[in-house]
Amino acid sequence: MKQGFGTLLLSSAAFAGGVVAGLLLTPRSGKENLQVLNEYSKETKSWLQDQGQKIISDSEKRIDKVSQGIRKTVKDAVPDLYEATEDLHFTEEEGIEEINKRG
Repeated sequence: MKQGFGTLLLSSAAFAGGVVAGLLLTPRSGKENLQVLNEYSKETKSWLQDQGQKIISDSEKRIDKVSQGIRKTVKDAVPDLYEATEDLHFTEEEGIEEINKRG
């Protein structure tokens, strides 16, 4: 875990250093650089939002698929009591006798 965090920290620092070096060495003025950075940051934000929505949508689809699988498995494993008792016909007296027998 520490190695992963260290790699992330080093990568972030290298990226930030590259951005700063690029800004200092570019032939554009500071104002132009800010406009370009602003444009790129808006594009990045939009891309991240789109990716986030795709991840959420895919996750919801997977959850629905798993949920349907669970429902189907339970439905197949547990018989429908109405169908299972459809052919059983008791009169009221037989039902009362059965209840009295069982206590």
